[in-house]
Amino acid sequence: MSARGESDVRETRFEDFVGIISALGKEIQRIKTAEARRLGFRGSDVMCLYYLVKYPEGLTASELARMVDVSRAAMSRTVAHLAEDGFVEVGDAEDEDASKYRAPVRLTEKGYEAARPLDDIIHRVLDEAGGELAARQRLQMYDSLNHILEKLRTFGRDGR
Repeated sequence: MSARGESDVRETRFEDFVGIISALGKEIQRIKTAEARRLGFRGSDVMCLYYLVKYPEGLTASELARMVDVSRAAMSRTVAHLAEDGFVEVGDAEDEDASKYRAPVRLTEKGYEAARPLDDIIHRVLDEAGGELAARQRLQMYDSLNHILEKLRTFGRDGR
């Protein structure tokens, strides 16, 4: 293959890779925003509720921010909004001096009730998006994506 041919293949690979990954992120965000709105939440609330259901003992705002991949300030706003609406409680009654980022955030009964539809939505989206893939194909896809993510995380950081 000529140098020009190799360059064209590389450009196409780059465009396909960036285009597909970007489009996936946008579609996931669109679905989260639409479903959150349908349930009366903001887009940022959905992942917060998801993780709090998964960790009933509670998580700190810092832990939630890390898991949801938002800034601590953004998570602080999300938690404050959810607390004002009675979906979460922050901190322990006996520990009033705890930092707002270290205090545990837990779902209230109202929060659990509001989060119930999330599980059905998640399963519906996963079934629709990957229902035709065999379990082995799905595992290979996730392994490949994780491999790419790890390579991209180290790219340019190891002196190359």
